[in-house]
Amino acid sequence: MRKPSGRSPRRSHAQKRAPRYVLRVLMEGERTEPDYLFVWVRRNAPVRLNLADTGMTPDALVRRAREYLRSQPRKRDRQDFDEIWCVFDTDEHENLPQALEEARQSGIRVAVSNPCFELWLVLHAQNQTAPIHRHAVQRLSEELGLSDGKIIADTARNRLVDAFDDAKQRGRTLDERHVGNGSPPRENPSTDVWRLVDRLRNGP
Repeated sequence: MRKPSGRSPRRSHAQKRAPRYVLRVLMEGERTEPDYLFVWVRRNAPVRLNLADTGMTPDALVRRAREYLRSQPRKRDRQDFDEIWCVFDTDEHENLPQALEEARQSGIRVAVSNPCFELWLVLHAQNQTAPIHRHAVQRLSEELGLSDGKIIADTARNRLVDAFDDAKQRGRTLDERHVGNGSPPRENPSTDVWRLVDRLRNGP
């Protein structure tokens, strides 16, 4: 009879830890947005962030996201990602409505800021209910010590994490204001980046 080795039995295949839920994210911005999202990844987010393409217009991002979806294996256990997101600003993109509609029809999630991503940063510190130009909100973000040029200020990382719930509530309140006064969806100012951050923080 074989003597017990004293070692713990190896885990069977079924006992292995399941792979984390994967979000593939494509972004218009090349520095600020990725830098912000990785603040959350470093906080032991329950999902894995797969940063794909950056520096593209909204319509180009959606087209690329559709290509990724078409190339996904049909078997779920072989897929590269579980959800795909596009993050972009409204700015003055002429094809924005078409990009949003294509994303909706294709099952691509979007996080859109009007006029730009820095509005989302500002909402961590204060309300911003009046329409504002993107250059003005970028300056305001720097004045509040939230961004430094095109990156997240080192001293702001903990502040942004701690103030997330406040920023989320302010973003949702902006949406409610636009609905209440009959404004078009995603009117200036507005942002729903909190939807993507909620996914990073809490998983599916």
